[in-house]
Amino acid sequence: DIAFSSLSHQASTAAVRRKKRLRPVVATAGLSTRADYNVDVPYTEAAYDPAAADTFFRERPLESAGRFAQVVQLSGGFVLNALFDKVLQREDSVVEERSQQLLEVMTNLGPSFIKLGQALSIRTDLLPAPYVKGLAGLQDAVPPFSAAEGRAIIERELGISIEETFSHISSDPVASASIGQVYKATLRSTGEEVAIKVQRPSVLYNVALDIFLLRELLVPLYLDSNKDVNTDLVGLVDAWGAGFIDELDYQKEAAATTAFSEAMQKRGLGSVTAPEVVPHLSSAHVLTTKWVDGERLAASGADDVPRLCGVALNAYLTMLLDTGSLHCDPHPGNLLRTPDGRLCILDFGMCLEVPQDLQLALLEIIADLQAKNYERIPEDLVKLGFVPEDKIDELRSSGLTYAITQTLELASSGGGPKGAMEALVAKNKAKYRAADGSELSTKERQRRFREDWQKEMAEDALKRSGRGTSTTADLTQKIEQLQQDNSNVFAIPDYFVYMSRAFATLEGIGLSSNPNYAIISECFPYLAKRLLSDDSPRARGALRMLLYGTGDELNLAKLQEITAGFESYTASTSSVESSRRVNDEGRNAAAKQLASVVLSEESNYVQSLLLREAAVALDATLRDSVASSIAPLRSVASPLPTPPKMLASLFSPLTLPFELMQATLELQDIDARDTKRLQNIRILTDLASRAGEGISEGPGSFRGSEIGSLAREAAVRSTALARIGVRFSGALAATQAERLRQRGANKGSKQSSLAGQLAAAGAETLEGVANIIDSLDQNIAARSATEASSHSSHLRGTQKV
Repeated sequence: DIAFSSLSHQASTAAVRRKKRLRPVVATAGLSTRADYNVDVPYTEAAYDPAAADTFFRERPLESAGRFAQVVQLSGGFVLNALFDKVLQREDSVVEERSQQLLEVMTNLGPSFIKLGQALSIRTDLLPAPYVKGLAGLQDAVPPFSAAEGRAIIERELGISIEETFSHISSDPVASASIGQVYKATLRSTGEEVAIKVQRPSVLYNVALDIFLLRELLVPLYLDSNKDVNTDLVGLVDAWGAGFIDELDYQKEAAATTAFSEAMQKRGLGSVTAPEVVPHLSSAHVLTTKWVDGERLAASGADDVPRLCGVALNAYLTMLLDTGSLHCDPHPGNLLRTPDGRLCILDFGMCLEVPQDLQLALLEIIADLQAKNYERIPEDLVKLGFVPEDKIDELRSSGLTYAITQTLELASSGGGPKGAMEALVAKNKAKYRAADGSELSTKERQRRFREDWQKEMAEDALKRSGRGTSTTADLTQKIEQLQQDNSNVFAIPDYFVYMSRAFATLEGIGLSSNPNYAIISECFPYLAKRLLSDDSPRARGALRMLLYGTGDELNLAKLQEITAGFESYTASTSSVESSRRVNDEGRNAAAKQLASVVLSEESNYVQSLLLREAAVALDATLRDSVASSIAPLRSVASPLPTPPKMLASLFSPLTLPFELMQATLELQDIDARDTKRLQNIRILTDLASRAGEGISEGPGSFRGSEIGSLAREAAVRSTALARIGVRFSGALAATQAERLRQRGANKGSKQSSLAGQLAAAGAETLEGVANIIDSLDQNIAARSATEASSHSSHLRGTQKV
């Protein structure tokens, strides 16, 4: 919760506070001010236990009552004003005033409520939107505790002498927030500058007490007055509380910071980093890292901010969908642009563990959004926990699928909420016109839009319920039910609080540098990288949806987009120079990674898909060439006169060869699907060139040394290429068999019965050939595994000798 980078952030924070006339005075009644840790507390850091807290604070009723009374005292005026606003129907006229009042209340209630307010700043399902908007300006900056106490904590926690360890340490903290404060120091041993974050004394006790009150008193009171809330608020408080308590363990934060840097380095994301932890000067309540110079990304005037926004998005997608540990506090002060053009992410105190099942569910919905396959969004929402499984039919019957589709289409157009609204207004201006073609008034245009929107939702719901077209009475009844039915459909899962906050921050920074920024589209490079490198069944399904949609024909243009996105991801994240296009490091790395998938010795889904499509294209190409060269034979093989029945057996030896030729040519005809596949050959050729480019100066330009490098690469992959060749032969036999089966089953065509018999026989033969080739590939794999095992055993024996 503290930006280590520079004093400029603190100055800007102070300016914002002065502008809003806020004077945060942290509440003290009922809060402990002891100068020690883990003494008389319900649980320890990173060990949130609501049951233990319940027992602990019920045994201390005076402390709990004192804090509750203070919360009521500080927030009571706001609550009463809000109730009077509703009774007097003046809510719209006092929005700004109440928003500011809520901001002051949350600030004055102290650390727990500051953090809670930040979490609520995106929860319009729990608070009215105008109030939520006000909380977005909540600043986690409070007066520091005494410097003498801070120094004493450093020496006691680390078991050191400040004078012996540091040649200089700032007399006052350079930054102060609700959980701790930061000092800047210089190591005496190395001369390196470091940031020392010191936790506030007794913060664990105070936070635990506030979470207890929220869980046991405030949430029940809220639910009593808001019966329609479909969110598990107690679960939400527990999730938020567990994250907050985890944040108090600086050892866990140190581990998360180091793990992030290592994970990014391992995955080739050299453009993003985190402060380096100094382990021997860190403890559960003191965290020391190397000092990072930089400027806030959101405030930077550098021309590479859009590039770094892409780097940040890729880093967060990697955390969310790959490493499974998501940084949950990406406010603008925690995203820095370093002088060398890298992105530095600060403060890993609060991280969300993302289980693999959720990662795959998120991957699937991103793929569906990219493919504009909105029909699967309801199932995606169930997997993500937004809709209970037993309410998916209710979601479909509500007509919300139409609403979701329209909303997502607007969101994908870019520009954030403002851009989506502008796109909607422009669309409506073109759609709704007066009889003479002139523009309608805004009020009339909005009225017509609402009517059409409700009608489309109702018709969509009726269509999905199987009732067909409805009368006006049915439509009216359905529209009246929509609002009543939808209140119990959606639930906001606890992880979404942190995830949405992370991506809302990233989108805000992106929009500040590019008003047309579209975060859904910006996710595509990572999606491409993940789908091309993940061979798990659900990732295969997501890739297939993206490439095939709901049909059977491969969209090779989309495949080309994916490979380009893969290259874009690698180029933008591998290094600063690569992301600036100064060198080809990222492009070369992308080519090698793509080659490792496409030219893998062991089969994978991407390779199998490409081999099949290449086989289909080759089959169509060969038949097209044969059809062109033997076109004159078609006139010879035109239907012969039919002899009389009594003479048919006599003439059959003469007519059979011609009938066989005619049937064979029928099976080789080029249809519309073949024509499409022939067009796709160019795209496949381009994809193959990407995999084989290696190190090059540009498309098609190689130097002698680079050709040698490619030759060595081919030599290394000689075994893999041999096995791929075997698989391709099997794919060619299988696709030809599939085509013949389809032709033979096409009873409604003008195809002769002899052609059908030939197709069935040929398909059976080719299927046998494909099975034999598959067995051959498996035998080669088994033999290779045996040889590798024998070689390893021999090496171990040699080492023992």
